[in-house]
Amino acid sequence: MLSVSSVVNFPIRGSKYSGPWLIGLALLFSSWGNAQPIADPVPGAAAPSGITLQIEEFVRIPGSSGSAPRARINHLKPMRDGRGRVMVNDLNGPFYVIADGAVSLYMDFGDEFPRLATSPGLGTGFTSFAFHPDFANNGKFYTAHSERAGSGQADFTGPVSGAPIALQGVIVEWIAADPSAGEFSGSKREVMRVDLTHTIHGMQEIAFNPNSVPGDSDYGRLYICIGDAGTTIRGYPLNTHRLDSVLGTILRIDPAGNNSRNGKYGIPADNPWATDGDPNTFDEIWAYGFRNPHRISWDSAGDGKMLSGDIGERNIEELNLIEPGRDYGWNKREGTFVINPDFENNPQNGEREEVFALPPNDEEFGYTYPVAQYDHDQGPAIVSGFVYRGSLAGALAGKFIFGDIVDGKIYMVEADTLQQGTQSEIKQLELELAGQKRTMLQIVGDSRVDLRFGIDHDNELYLLEKRWGRIYKVVGPRSQLPPTAGKLVNISTRGFVGTGDEALIGSFEIREGVQRVLIQAIVGPVLANRGVADVLTDSVLTVTQLSDGMVLSVNDNWEDTPRAQDVSDLWGAGVSNYFMAGGLGSVALLTLDPGSYSAKVEGKDGTTGVALVEVYEID
Repeated sequence: MLSVSSVVNFPIRGSKYSGPWLIGLALLFSSWGNAQPIADPVPGAAAPSGITLQIEEFVRIPGSSGSAPRARINHLKPMRDGRGRVMVNDLNGPFYVIADGAVSLYMDFGDEFPRLATSPGLGTGFTSFAFHPDFANNGKFYTAHSERAGSGQADFTGPVSGAPIALQGVIVEWIAADPSAGEFSGSKREVMRVDLTHTIHGMQEIAFNPNSVPGDSDYGRLYICIGDAGTTIRGYPLNTHRLDSVLGTILRIDPAGNNSRNGKYGIPADNPWATDGDPNTFDEIWAYGFRNPHRISWDSAGDGKMLSGDIGERNIEELNLIEPGRDYGWNKREGTFVINPDFENNPQNGEREEVFALPPNDEEFGYTYPVAQYDHDQGPAIVSGFVYRGSLAGALAGKFIFGDIVDGKIYMVEADTLQQGTQSEIKQLELELAGQKRTMLQIVGDSRVDLRFGIDHDNELYLLEKRWGRIYKVVGPRSQLPPTAGKLVNISTRGFVGTGDEALIGSFEIREGVQRVLIQAIVGPVLANRGVADVLTDSVLTVTQLSDGMVLSVNDNWEDTPRAQDVSDLWGAGVSNYFMAGGLGSVALLTLDPGSYSAKVEGKDGTTGVALVEVYEID
């Protein structure tokens, strides 16, 4: 039985390999010999989603290298200038603006920073950017990049003395003299500089919460993702997973403030450790315990979840629901498994490829585990994406889209089902380009994709690949459903729809498991042609969850719903004998948890008449 001893939570800055730390590690390792590694941590493969993403080429970014990857494009994000422009960064230094399908150079980091470190690859160079939500007025945006070791005075280093410094990660604030210009002109200032132990897992994504508005406590707060800088694989495991180190953390700062140690930014008072009174905790930390929090994003609807992918070592790829003050476990945990944090120096206690079952007393350690995970039988490196809230691909609504960097597979989970302490099912999406079903590996014509995701001001989704620098836009989904994909369940109710409270209401129940359902209100000529008199000519369908009264869908014309193509595909697959053209019927295509629901049919603009409401279970 594996029994893991706790290591000191809040060590003194600058501590060395001695005293309580060494004792803690010795206790930790001494118990490892009795544990057996798990051969297949996450059995099975992701199930097919039944959805094919239709993509089309959006733009090609000019090459910055003579060999693959020819354009090390890393992000596509909205400029937030009120004009719909998007920005793309190349890790080698170029920063591009895309307007009306045309790509132009906004600035080049190679010109701005002579000590820019773009080799040996692995996430070095110009890594990320974030435009202030009020950029259109204040001209402010922020960037992250890496420089060679010793390029400047670091604000954060160590804390274990003797650890090597390979790079520095730098945050810079820029102020554009003219926010509407197509080429940067203005000023810049350094905000933060961090020493990095290795040339991997350094400064990652920086971002503002797009849901925040002036007056919110989160408005104008900059989130900074920093990997563990390879401390664990270089044999310095004590340099991460602690609150006096910024390595392996997500930070949250106020760039407009000045109460930080270097006086160049502020520390929000509502940060989890900002008011703990402990000088040995860094107040900038929002959450910690990450190996490589490669990406962060927020759901622009629902409850505004903050999500991050964390790239694993040799076994587990994680999707994490980020909440303040939480410890996500690395380098004591990888996914929902125990690892040996000192595998480099003491592999006899667990090799870097090995994971072990959680101990019986695991709750005592307070780790937060991923809400979805897969192992390296499925893919080697997660790339996090976005919860889809656009209008071009209605079948993706409310789904968090992510993928694997290397093989380019694309996955989804239902965003609303993600909650701490549970594991959500991962499903795989397929791709269609120019009418042909393709994989990303086939599209790039190489053994590695280097997949990334982007999003624009309309919340539409993009796929980026570094091999050739091509960017693809998701323009629609096509459902792949068998001919007998639907069956009538629970209700098929006909009744008179009057005025006031005289609505037609059908109630139904999902008894077990998450279920996809098609709910439709049949009206107009579709009913009249079948001998029904006094039919309702125009309907409004409202679907409500009965447990809390939450309205899940309102539709008054099926052809106006973002999922109209999916509905049409279902009818073509034999779900219903009714076709609603010629009448103003209404629909809802939803994925529902177990529970009780109602489908209410009302007449639009006070119309009255007979209607039919049906519910179909979609396999």
